[in-house]
Amino acid sequence: MNLLWADLINSDWHDYRGGGGREDRIENDAWLANFLARCGWAGGRLPGSDGREELRRLRALLRCLALGLMATGTVSRRNLLALRRTLAEATVVRRLEGGGGRWSVSLVPASGDLAHVMGEIANSFATLLVEGDPSRIKVCANSDCGWVIYDESRNRTRRWCEAAECGNLINVRRFRRRRRQARQPTAP
Repeated sequence: MNLLWADLINSDWHDYRGGGGREDRIENDAWLANFLARCGWAGGRLPGSDGREELRRLRALLRCLALGLMATGTVSRRNLLALRRTLAEATVVRRLEGGGGRWSVSLVPASGDLAHVMGEIANSFATLLVEGDPSRIKVCANSDCGWVIYDESRNRTRRWCEAAECGNLINVRRFRRRRRQARQPTAP
């Protein structure tokens, strides 16, 4: 499943170790260039401050949609209309391809501009609503992290964005806390 929507939400990075650090990766040119390329960006120069602000607004919308689905299983009419507007602004052209008895119609972007990129991100979320299972949207169990994840595990038990990072960190903290508690003398 295409999780561009989750990658954009998680571009608001928080220090999962609890140090309080935070980075808006939309401002990180290397991260942004890589992300936009995955979304079909054809522009040479990265978006300026206005374009980055549009991405932040889309990120906030997607976060509201994801958290709304987690809390109530539905999306608000206002947020749904905003998602539909973003989808409508990304125009595509149908292209007939093939020959010799093998034909296909494909959708290609009318342009590779920011509207197209935002449409691709919005489409990844819309596809989740249509083909995926919105009940699998979760937030990492590490309260310092806050990443949104899509649980693709068979038994729906995924708790961490990354088991090797957040999962290990929290499990080590719990182990050490239990160990300290076991060493404390009990009051008579």
